[in-house]
Amino acid sequence: MIARLLISHSKENLKKEVNELLKEAVLKNPHPDLLLFPADAKLGIAEARKIKEFFSLKPYSGKGRVVVLEDASNLTDEAQNALLKTLEELPKEALFILCANSDAYLLPTVISRCQIIRVANNELRIMNNYKEDIEKLLKSPVEQRFEYIEKLKDREEFLKFMVQFFRQKLITHERPGLIRLNQFLKELLTAEEWANQNVNIRAILEYLMLEMPNFSSGDKSHH
Repeated sequence: MIARLLISHSKENLKKEVNELLKEAVLKNPHPDLLLFPADAKLGIAEARKIKEFFSLKPYSGKGRVVVLEDASNLTDEAQNALLKTLEELPKEALFILCANSDAYLLPTVISRCQIIRVANNELRIMNNYKEDIEKLLKSPVEQRFEYIEKLKDREEFLKFMVQFFRQKLITHERPGLIRLNQFLKELLTAEEWANQNVNIRAILEYLMLEMPNFSSGDKSHH
């Protein structure tokens, strides 16, 4: 089971989505198979160890054990590093839910091990919906990339996901192409700054489509 990272600026929406996930797991708070850290909890090494130990035990009565961090941005860097193996090797029926208003406070190594879920309008919006699109765009000519951007409805959300996608790709990609990926990630981070300065989002994305590497079949070198 992969950990879920819920992102929203609304604490109320996050709580609603956590409750929905707990319902799916047939758990209510409190429950012996649920370990919940409230939004004001300190999350250091001691808490990371507690989480690891909790997941190592068999469920008391439910299908699997569940850990909820109501504000994962409270995790110290040391705690995040200590949880990497736990995130990678969750028991089959276990559920690890991390909530945050942004992924800016989390290490890329943590983010890459989670399913990113953006909570908007009280509904789950799974950012991985864009994953297949980007994989196709990486192998597409510029004309097709521009057509995609023209039809795209939520361009701001797509830009945010591109940053997340290429951070993860940089971690998992094989050596050929790493320099190009790293250069493009820098372009993406700059593009995020432009977006915050109210530069036209379509113009930003079209620029990125020009700069994005092309990993068409057999392409291992920079053109």
